[in-house]
Amino acid sequence: MFLALVIRPDRFGPKGQESLAEGKPWAMLSWPLRATVLLLMLTLLVTSHAFSGDSNPSPDWIGSLTSNKGPGNFSAPPAMRLSYRFGWSGIEAATADIHFFSPTRNTFEVDASGATSGFSRTLFLLDLYHQATENKATLMPIHFYQEEKYRKETVKTNVVFEGDQVTGLREKIPSDHPPKPNVFKFSPVFDLTTALLWVRSQPLADGDTESLVVWASNAPYLATVTVLGRDTLRIDGKNQNAIKLDLKLKNIDKKMQLKDHKLFKGGRGWLSDDDKRIPLRIEADIFIGYVFVELKSVQVD
Repeated sequence: MFLALVIRPDRFGPKGQESLAEGKPWAMLSWPLRATVLLLMLTLLVTSHAFSGDSNPSPDWIGSLTSNKGPGNFSAPPAMRLSYRFGWSGIEAATADIHFFSPTRNTFEVDASGATSGFSRTLFLLDLYHQATENKATLMPIHFYQEEKYRKETVKTNVVFEGDQVTGLREKIPSDHPPKPNVFKFSPVFDLTTALLWVRSQPLADGDTESLVVWASNAPYLATVTVLGRDTLRIDGKNQNAIKLDLKLKNIDKKMQLKDHKLFKGGRGWLSDDDKRIPLRIEADIFIGYVFVELKSVQVD
């Protein structure tokens, strides 16, 4: 379910293909489209970097992780189809459709597609497809595939999750260089979908904090989610009871040290406060305002 579309702001920095310095501020509008399930949320603003070789086995921040306790007792969501809109500082720029279902007794699957829309599409063309397979019992990822189609290139990402490591391979077409795998030797590591499933399975009492390692796009991050309390959110003209969450994201570098994200300032997310705990809205503060993801519709299969 849930947005497995990944933001990659590396495309928009001073060395990126769509730099603001080149006079293309509307290119920023594609960021939210490529946000996806961690809390959909936890993926906002991903910058790619490679990993290989052995890592420091015991950095200090490992002690803050809460993921070793396993999934909580809150029931899994039903099969459903969700539609979201994405935008920048209140301006809608993209849409996405997500199908969350269970194809076998032991797995969940997410099929998601999205695209820039309206005026933003004339300025920045992006079509995106994401497919993820997850272990139903452990809420741990198995594999995901993502394809991003731009005006002048296509980017394909394959990520495999094994017991003690993650291997990601990103291929750009056309390219003069063969793709090189990123290997991250650590466990447990969540993808965006299972991070959201795992967090929503927890009690989520006011003040609770969950901390876990998430592989978003093609690199690892430390995601910290804190329950701020209960709230009321207006979605599609209706008031919705919600669980409000604070979202923090740190890069994990090659030496397993945490680094502040240069563009991501902070984020907020709202889950429906009911038996489904559906992501209602996500906001991420960036250096030019904020990007948002908001639920348009949901249909239970």
